[in-house]
Amino acid sequence: MGQGIGTLFGLITAFAMTFVVLTFGTFMPNDLIASTVVADFLVTGELEIRLAVTGTILYPAPAFLGSTSLGSLVGYGSAGASVLMWLAWGTGGLVAGLFTKDIFPGILSGVFSAVIGAFLTWLLFFIISPGFDVMAIFQQGSLLIMQASLEGTIFPVIACAIGGLLGGAITRDR
Repeated sequence: MGQGIGTLFGLITAFAMTFVVLTFGTFMPNDLIASTVVADFLVTGELEIRLAVTGTILYPAPAFLGSTSLGSLVGYGSAGASVLMWLAWGTGGLVAGLFTKDIFPGILSGVFSAVIGAFLTWLLFFIISPGFDVMAIFQQGSLLIMQASLEGTIFPVIACAIGGLLGGAITRDR
């Protein structure tokens, strides 16, 4: 079907899977996702805030870089990597690879879905921030959120690359 469709469906799969798991988070084990993150998700009825909490789960900052995670920066959501992040991005990469029907485009499709999702998450946090002003997109607060979001793509890119490799290998022409 193509790399573009694979990228889109990989991104949608990762976000939808995390959103559904968080919706039923009270029934999920604490090893999958922390109960405090589920409480942050369930305490509000606003879709934008729920998507923001989902973004903090999907883009954790790696500890070896010594950077601040997206969740720590905004004050809610996940402050580190979770099993749910690996599960969601691995499945998203797998779906992206299945749609591309080849190994290398499958890997690229998965990686692109993680990077595009990071930029969309940054824009979501920028838009829901108090005092939203389009001219403030290149100010320090917005750029810090973008930095945390892009640094948080390291683990999702690894998971998506593995998933894209598997999905592309499964569906390639033989």
